[in-house]
Amino acid sequence: MKINRFPKMAALQKFRALKLGFDEPIAEAIGIAEATKYAIFKNLSYKKRVATEKEAVVSKYRKKESALDDKTYEVFKLQALDGWPFVGDKIYTDEDYDRYFLRWGDEVKAKIEEWAENIVNSCNEKVLKSENKFFNECWKPHRDELSSIE
Repeated sequence: MKINRFPKMAALQKFRALKLGFDEPIAEAIGIAEATKYAIFKNLSYKKRVATEKEAVVSKYRKKESALDDKTYEVFKLQALDGWPFVGDKIYTDEDYDRYFLRWGDEVKAKIEEWAENIVNSCNEKVLKSENKFFNECWKPHRDELSSIE
């Protein structure tokens, strides 16, 4: 079975969040939200993305900008409402992570998560706390590994 980068990024970000002290449900939500963020906003400027997300918070969820949580933003640059990450006009939860991985099956999910956990365990905390360093030192060198699972 061919494995694209999206599930690998989701699992990698989940284990990054766990190692940085987030609870598992929030870590899973961060994982799927981060993978979505990279997929959707790959070529969209940071400034435009932040403005778009703030606008969606106010219009769709009828909340003020002050309703955004800072904890996920500090490390992951993800807006969050009530602790759940917000990307692309949608709030993500651990259920989104589980639902996404249903398509891969338990065995494939376990192999992807094992791969991700090993990578995150090899990264120091300074790298884990920096989105740029994490991307360049933990993701880039490994993103094309585990391209298929038999």
